[in-house]
Formats: sequence, structure tokens, C-alpha cells
Amino acid sequence: MDADQPTERELRGVVREEIRRAGRSLLSTVVWTVLAILGVLVGLQAVQLAFFSVGLAATLAFAAGGAVVTACSVYLLYVLHFRH
Repeated sequence: MDADQPTERELRGVVREEIRRAGRSLLSTVVWTVLAILGVLVGLQAVQLAFFSVGLAATLAFAAGGAVVTACSVYLLYVLHFRH
């Protein structure tokens, strides 16, 4: 047996660890995707609230806050799913 060749036990250990990592990565992606989608919805709701708020300062604050939250959430979705 060659000393450079891994044993079956070592290979099984490596495969087991990689499967755990892949599972955690997939779960993490799903959780962050759900949170980003909720963030988009909250941001859009804040922009919608800006149209019904009284006063210029409140309108601008809700619109700006909603735009920032929406943009950040969309960027997170982009990074999670479209950037390699």
C-alpha cells in the first residue's frame, strides 16, 4: 500500500465533512434568501407609507429609508444567487 494514498476511513471522513458543509451552506442560503425577500417587502412597505404620511420630512424619511432597505435587500439577493 502506498503511503500517499488515503485510506478508506480517511476518505469517508472527508466525504462526511463535506456533506455537512454543503448542507449548512444550502440552509444558510435559504435563510438569507427568505430574510432578503422580507427586507424587500418591508422596504417597499416603507415607500408606500411615504405616500400616505403627513409632512414633508416624514414623507422623505420613509421614502429614503424604504429605498435604502429595498436596495440593500436586492443587492443581498444578487450576491446570494447571481454573483459567482
